[in-house]
Amino acid sequence: MVVLGGGIAGLAAADQLSRAGLRVLVIERSAQAGGLHRASHIGPYTFDAGSIFYEQGARLFDLAPGLRDLCPTVARVQRRIAPDGTVRHYPFEPREWLDQPLPDMVRTIADLAWSRLTVRRDGTLDALCRKRLGRRLFESSGLASYIARFHHVPPHEIDESFFFHRMAFVARATRPGGLARMALRTLTAASPRPRPLLHVRPREGFAPIFARIVAHLAARGVEFRFGEELFALHRKDRFFLLCTTAGTLRAEAVVSTIALDSLHKVMFGTGSGLVSLDMTTLFVSAASLDPRLGNVLYNFHRAGWWKRATIHSRIYPEPRTGREFLSVEATIPKQGRHDPGAAFADFQRHMADLGLAQGLALEGHERVRNCYPLYTPGSNANIRQVLDRIAGAGIVLAGRQGRFEYLPTSSGVIRRVAEELDAARHLTALSGRSP
Repeated sequence: MVVLGGGIAGLAAADQLSRAGLRVLVIERSAQAGGLHRASHIGPYTFDAGSIFYEQGARLFDLAPGLRDLCPTVARVQRRIAPDGTVRHYPFEPREWLDQPLPDMVRTIADLAWSRLTVRRDGTLDALCRKRLGRRLFESSGLASYIARFHHVPPHEIDESFFFHRMAFVARATRPGGLARMALRTLTAASPRPRPLLHVRPREGFAPIFARIVAHLAARGVEFRFGEELFALHRKDRFFLLCTTAGTLRAEAVVSTIALDSLHKVMFGTGSGLVSLDMTTLFVSAASLDPRLGNVLYNFHRAGWWKRATIHSRIYPEPRTGREFLSVEATIPKQGRHDPGAAFADFQRHMADLGLAQGLALEGHERVRNCYPLYTPGSNANIRQVLDRIAGAGIVLAGRQGRFEYLPTSSGVIRRVAEELDAARHLTALSGRSP
């Protein structure tokens, strides 16, 4: 049994398959496990590409003993830069309604009610957001600007499935019950209930987590090949032949968690036609940052290329560096290029114009590939066609990358891997055989 990819999805697949008694080989082109979750050490700073937060019951912690103890707890303080340049709660703040002149407040509420009754969903993200929020709130909150910045196309060119994949918090908040609670807090000036503390990756980065998982799986008999890249894969009789940079090997079953388009190319020689956006991650230090920014900041303003900043110095205050430091993310447009210099200049100018940062310096950068599936209207049919073509060849597809599926948490990834492997009942018949 071969598992392609050593990220969270690949490790979860190896865990489940080895528990079922199969001999498992994991092939990963990088030099270490973790996939998109990796840290960069630059001078006294440790920066990240990838999510660093885990809930108390995160399924990641089940992949090896002691993982939860490695990860300290913090309060995640999420803020957004609103369209007027003020710093607000993410994604909405009831106080904003009270700050409006009374006529504007009435128009916003009337627009919300009218939109619920009259706007018809047409399969686009724009229509769904307008129906849930009304156009006034959709635009005045900055959510419309954030979505366009995220995808580099306007909301009417995005499929509504993105709303449920990526915007789960907004989806919950805009249900009738969520809106009622928001209105009640607005009228009573009540504070929202404090959120539970979250675990974060260790101070020194992701390496301790993934090294422990690899060691635990290896002790169970899972074999790992790091720094090995796949360049051809095809089926011959009841076996799969995999050609890698280390040679050719034969497998009775293959589970793929690598990018769906990459797998399509090595199997059929052509791209899938599906698009995943890459991301430029800037590693930035600052002489000072506005204290109101929290430790995770979203850009809902109308200016600026960047979409989110994670302020590591407010999550890991020790060791003290004398400067704030943060990772700043900006998605790269389809067929765009990784240009960290221009991205940093834009971020520096934007933060200076708003008076939110001083003494910014670019410490490093990274291009993170295949971060976000681009869901265009009607793309679900194309995705299904590609999935069926690959699955028809006998490959089991799992995980965020493997199924072209936006899954925002590690627990969501691991849960979906388990579902796909459970559905592939034929794998259990391979128990005890060679990879």
